[in-house]
Formats: sequence, structure tokens, C-alpha cells
Amino acid sequence: MNYNDAEILKKIADGDLKTYKSLFSYFFNDLVQFAEGFVFDIEVAKDIVQDVFIYFWENHAELKVKHLKSYLYTAVKNKSIHYINHLKVRDKHKVFLINNYLELHDDEIEYDPEILKQIKASLESLPKEMKRIFKAKYIYDLTVPEIAEDLEISVNTVKTQLKRARAAIREKLFNE
Repeated sequence: MNYNDAEILKKIADGDLKTYKSLFSYFFNDLVQFAEGFVFDIEVAKDIVQDVFIYFWENHAELKVKHLKSYLYTAVKNKSIHYINHLKVRDKHKVFLINNYLELHDDEIEYDPEILKQIKASLESLPKEMKRIFKAKYIYDLTVPEIAEDLEISVNTVKTQLKRARAAIREKLFNE
């Protein structure tokens, strides 16, 4: 894409969806890689970039953008840092709660200790964000929209992560 910032911004201000989609396609992969360098999760990185583009489209009239590439990279960086900071605060409070919850329920469950060990191992083997989403749903009994809002990600990302987590746990438990 050969682009001129002023030209593209004018077209987008005029509501040119084709130009917006071209801009999205042109920058998406590079911005996802950039975001992944902060959050270390490709799905979260994709969500962050999509959120930045959605915000850009919905608020283009109010934004004072002069250098498009700089704006997009700065917005992705800021959203990534916000995401990380949000996780740090949540982790400090919730890691303690999760550990205590799991330990408490170990004593209450009368299952074979080996099965319980396998379940815990399969849960712990999930990627960090997937595990966080899975525990929020099945341990804390949060709804999908609550999880999405709490983690500042899309509802579809939560659903996808839950589906993948269930598949990964099933795979570990029944195929090993």
C-alpha cells in the first residue's frame, strides 16, 4: 500500500470503508507482532490491534492524527501496557485466591488423587491467558461477557479461548 497520511485520513474522515480496510490489512500483521512483544499472547495481541482499529474508525472525527503509522504503533503500545498493568493488579489479588480455592477443594473432592493430579496438570499446562479465562469461567463462575469486560478483550476471544481450553484439557486427560 502506497500511502500518504493526509490523503488516507481525509478518505477515512469521509467514511471510506475501503481505505480503512486497506489500512487495516496493511498494518495488521506488523502491529500484532509489535503487540505480542509486550503481551506474549498472539490472541491477545490480535484483540489489542483490532480494538485500536475499531477505536480509530469510531473516533476518527475527534482524533487529531498527523502521522498515521506513529499513531497506530503508539496506540497499540499504550493499549498493550494498559493490558499488562491490568493483569499485574489482577494477578496479585487473584493468584492467592486461586491457589487457596484449589487447595480448599482438594480436601473436599473424593476423587482418586491420581485423577485430580492429572486434571490439575492439564489445567496448569494451558497458556497463561487461556488458563486465566478458563478459571474465571469454571472456578469463579463468571459469565463470558463478565470475563471479556474484566480482561478488556472481546466476547468472541473469550469463547474461542474457552473452547480451546476445553479441547486441550480433554486431549491431555483422554489421550495420554
